[in-house]
Amino acid sequence: MGIFSLLEEARARIDEGEQGAARALLVEGLAGATSATGADEACALAEATGLLIGLDVEIEQPETIDRHLERLAALTDGVDDERTAEALAYAELPRIEFVHGLDDVDPVLHVEVLQRAVALDARWRDSPHAGVRRAAAEAALTAQMIRKWLGQSPSSIAVALDELALRLGGEADQRSASIRLEAMFTASRLRVENDLDLSGVPEVLDLVVREARSGPGSAGFALDAALLLADIAIAEGAPALEAVAPVRRLLADGLGEPGVQRARRETRHLEEILDRLDGADRDAVAAEEWSALLGRYAADADADARSLVLSDLLRHVGPTAYATASGLALLREADRVFLSDDDPRSALARFGVAARIASVLGHPDGATAAREPSSPERDPVAAVAASFAVEERFAAFWDDVETVPMMAALLLDRALRQSDLGGRDDALSTLARLSANVRSTGRDIARSERVQAGYWESRFLRDAGQQDASRKAIDEVLAEFSADPSGDVRRWAANALWSAWRSDLTGQTESRELRRLFAERFADDPDVRIRRLDATRMLGDAVESHEQGSTGAAIDLLRALDARFGDADDDDIQDTVRRARENLRILSLMPGADAASGDAATERYRSLRDRLYAADELAEKGRVAEAEGLWRGVVEESAGTDDVDVAMLRLAALDAWAGWLQDAKYWEQVATLARQATVIRAGSDLRAERVQARAYLRLGMALGALGDPRGAIAAYEALDALAEGETDGELATTRQQGVYNRAIMIDEIGDVAGALAAYEHVVAVHGQSVDTASGRLRCAKALRNQAILFGGLGRTAEAAGAHRRVLDIGAGTADADLMVRVRASAFDLAACFAALGDHASEAATYAWIRSAPHLGLSAAEVRSAARAEKAARRRAR
Repeated sequence: MGIFSLLEEARARIDEGEQGAARALLVEGLAGATSATGADEACALAEATGLLIGLDVEIEQPETIDRHLERLAALTDGVDDERTAEALAYAELPRIEFVHGLDDVDPVLHVEVLQRAVALDARWRDSPHAGVRRAAAEAALTAQMIRKWLGQSPSSIAVALDELALRLGGEADQRSASIRLEAMFTASRLRVENDLDLSGVPEVLDLVVREARSGPGSAGFALDAALLLADIAIAEGAPALEAVAPVRRLLADGLGEPGVQRARRETRHLEEILDRLDGADRDAVAAEEWSALLGRYAADADADARSLVLSDLLRHVGPTAYATASGLALLREADRVFLSDDDPRSALARFGVAARIASVLGHPDGATAAREPSSPERDPVAAVAASFAVEERFAAFWDDVETVPMMAALLLDRALRQSDLGGRDDALSTLARLSANVRSTGRDIARSERVQAGYWESRFLRDAGQQDASRKAIDEVLAEFSADPSGDVRRWAANALWSAWRSDLTGQTESRELRRLFAERFADDPDVRIRRLDATRMLGDAVESHEQGSTGAAIDLLRALDARFGDADDDDIQDTVRRARENLRILSLMPGADAASGDAATERYRSLRDRLYAADELAEKGRVAEAEGLWRGVVEESAGTDDVDVAMLRLAALDAWAGWLQDAKYWEQVATLARQATVIRAGSDLRAERVQARAYLRLGMALGALGDPRGAIAAYEALDALAEGETDGELATTRQQGVYNRAIMIDEIGDVAGALAAYEHVVAVHGQSVDTASGRLRCAKALRNQAILFGGLGRTAEAAGAHRRVLDIGAGTADADLMVRVRASAFDLAACFAALGDHASEAATYAWIRSAPHLGLSAAEVRSAARAEKAARRRAR
């Protein structure tokens, strides 16, 4: 294959996303290439080599890239015209410019690339050829960007960018002019953002605005520079509305070539203008500028540009519940000016605008919601009419499985508004049509909308007194949706039961059966929204048992609720747990003395308890000083008591007080209170042990913050010993946090051997308890820290083992925080195998990475892993 055919085929493969195939083609083709006979062949060879370097630079060793360039030099030897010189320089640029596509800063890698960029600039900057000097400018700009990412001196970077702009002043080509503008703007922004000397900065920015206005592809710099000038003026005291006026004038000029890029640039800069304004000024400018944008783009020939403007308008207006009167007015204007647009390519965006109008008009504010001047019009009658009109205009959406869910959501919202208007039969009819239309597609789609339709159908039927029909609707929802893999769907099925058993229209026997059915279907559901309902179910069962005279059964249920949900970190669940514990405490009070002494003891308990509750309420209202007075009083008055219940109140006061001080980081006081709470009466119950465990955890945190790592480690070890062997979920969770904190502390004092053992202990302790998302995350963090220590000791095989265990922890989970660690360990594991020379395992790891959808890799990351896999397989041969 000749060089021109090779280049054309490689470009096509890359455009199609087949980077691996393109690389193989280039490797083979360039290996057999013959020397260039002229400038055309030399330039083609240079471009093909540049493509290969771009594909190899992230996965191959520097020596491989050197060989690519050495071969290119040999193949083009003797061809020394200006065009070839430029092509040769640009073939080398991918070796440094790939850093612009990296998500994270790797100090070692970025310093290496910085050195190369500086070297390329020095080699090319004095070339007699303009194209080579332009390549030097690209390298120089990249070098300063890397310095900025590395956090180097903003002042010296700004000076270097000034020098780059100065040397490009005499270049005539557009790209050099664009680099010059970027250098001037970036230097100015660095000075503004870092409070450096701004002498001459406004003049430079004015120059950027003037030159960028007329330069093709540079309009963004004009707007950016104008915004920075506005920031300088605002900082100097100018009214914001006056400061942004020049930016608004630039926006009105419609800089740059028409199309999607200009539309995106204009909507982004409009939002940046609005970010600098407040109140009435912001609303007025938004209305005026968005109206102008809509007018300009309604007649734009580019459907993608029209769609983008409408989509960005929807983002500007915000979700239905937060839309304002001015936002609704803009939506109506957009709907009106785009009404004649019948292009299918812009249909989704136009539907979004029309549907949002209906949604905003019908959104229920709630009976107690205050109406503000900025509140939009609410008219459920108009909302229903608008919804019908939208469905009629976009009827074709029912014929496309991709848009059926959008139509289903439209009908669902309409049914709710019809119900609000008292049209229950109309609402039921709309819900039935929603389900029928979706079923008619023959596809299992719009599950979220369908389960909500079933939920509301059961509600509406129950409200109409049709209990049997309502129960049938619930059963149908459960049959189809209770085991759905999506929690967003399951929660509506769970809600169907929850709302039914809580309804005044549901009899006690039926309510009990619904709660039993909920326990059968959802007791083990991991979704926190469903767990909230389950906690209230258990509390309801306990209350009913007590009301029926079965106090023992009620106590058992309350204890079971506490055991299951006591360590939950959800506020709503904890509210239910607190009510359960209070009910349990009351039901469990069994005075052992005569009636008179029993009454006195109870009164004392209630007095202290009421003050404790009052302190909690004061603290929640921000009146912490008053709350501290009540906590102190409870602690002092209950000191030395022989009454186990009063002693528990003392511990509760210490616990609550220390919690607020911990949030405020008053570590000395936290340590004082925590030490008191670590001492509990012999024979104390589980509640006291939980407070004691939290006290040891807080004591460790406080001592660590106060610079006493040894004391902190001792506190964590006391907690570890206290909770060892305990099966209570809350104690186990506190212990887990404690052993993790201990490992971190040992690591921080430089005891490498101790830290390795401590991190291993973290994993062992977590393995003794119920698996939780937070526990898995702690284990992953511990193992990754352990791997770092192993790596520092040169124990690469053990580091690989730690990373392998992180991957095992992440199996089957979608937790975002955990997956960050899992993805990192996957690539680190491959790197460990490479360091060990086990390239077969390295390749297998990259193959696994590519085939593991739960890692959530981007397409670029998958392609990178594919390239790495192929490189590892070559090394394994």
